[in-house]
Amino acid sequence: MAKRPSLGHQFHQALESKKCIGESRHEAKKQGVAHEGIYSYKTYDAYKNSSKQFAKWVKSEFPWVKYLSEIDRDMCKKYIKFREQSGCSAYTYSQDMAMISKTLGISLTKKECAVATRRLSNIKKNRVDNGFRTESGAIETILRGTGLRRNELVNLQVKNLLVENNKVVGVLVRKGAKGGKVREVQVRKEYQEYIYKAIEGLESDSKVINEEIPKELQAHRYRAEYAQNMYKELVELGREDPLKDLTENMGHNRKSVLVYYGVDIKK
Repeated sequence: MAKRPSLGHQFHQALESKKCIGESRHEAKKQGVAHEGIYSYKTYDAYKNSSKQFAKWVKSEFPWVKYLSEIDRDMCKKYIKFREQSGCSAYTYSQDMAMISKTLGISLTKKECAVATRRLSNIKKNRVDNGFRTESGAIETILRGTGLRRNELVNLQVKNLLVENNKVVGVLVRKGAKGGKVREVQVRKEYQEYIYKAIEGLESDSKVINEEIPKELQAHRYRAEYAQNMYKELVELGREDPLKDLTENMGHNRKSVLVYYGVDIKK
């Protein structure tokens, strides 16, 4: 008797069955079947990562569920609400909803899940300073200097820092990046010496931050602050396309995303 595959593997099989890499999404759209396939590796990798987290959550919350067909609409709604309450952005749980729709055929709306939408007004509202600060202030300072996502900072090791003349001038993001994409981040000038002093004496394999990042800390607000100030630095450096450089620093592919960090992309 064949062994029943895990939920994670069942999600993997479902995603594999949707792969249409190399095929024309435009043609599929004309035929009305574009929603059934996955047309890029980037989307596939994003859904794969999302499905792994969802499968893990289902196993924890509903241990009796053994098959994808046993996951119902209410479970999915509860998960999306859980993701919002865990501090995930509207963009992140929108991706979760897309993955669920693609693999389970359960099309959810943010309204029925009672979560915020991906509107610019909501993003700006979430960037208002809540006044929370850590005791040492080290986490906030590093986030201001690097613009890293919360999970990227949690996984950052000393060996991932690029050091020149007793200054940390860059960060090589290898683990924890959205979509698993490796990138190099330029550190803002005013924080290069501070970050170097913070890690001086630590072993190469040590984590840069050894304290837990509190949920109350608004990592995305500091990320937006980095984007706005780093853009000014790139302009002052005379970069040919500072918006493109900043987009890559932030780990995105489209310049238009920068507007959500308060960067004026019309300049």
